[in-house]
Amino acid sequence: MIVNLEEGGVGELLEAVSGVPAGSEIVARLRSGEEPFFVAVGPSGFEWGVFNEVRGVANRARLKLFTPAERDDLAVVLAYKPSQVSWSHDRYAYGVWEVPVDNGEAAVDTAELESWIAFQVSGFHPETRPRSLVRQISYDIP
Repeated sequence: MIVNLEEGGVGELLEAVSGVPAGSEIVARLRSGEEPFFVAVGPSGFEWGVFNEVRGVANRARLKLFTPAERDDLAVVLAYKPSQVSWSHDRYAYGVWEVPVDNGEAAVDTAELESWIAFQVSGFHPETRPRSLVRQISYDIP
């Protein structure tokens, strides 16, 4: 479930991301799940976190959906953790899931999406690492 639907800008962002390859599938999963997801309204892309604790501390794991500017055949889900330092814009990236796009439609594998959600909920625990995680990328991350 998405717990911050009433927050300013979230509804508009969900509507906009539904037109992005893989966006409607991801939004549907976030809405229907039991996990307490929140959508982060920011300057670029669509990102979300989950309100749970991992080893007694708040889970900082975030997933972000975007399409690389130079690649219309790809939708990307980035796994990262934002900095713990409030003034820093740095983030520690764990890797990406590259979802193929053909004629504007993403080929989202439901089982793979579930593995990425489980990876996020675990706080990116190594034992839950999705098989599709790629660490080497050749495009810019917004």
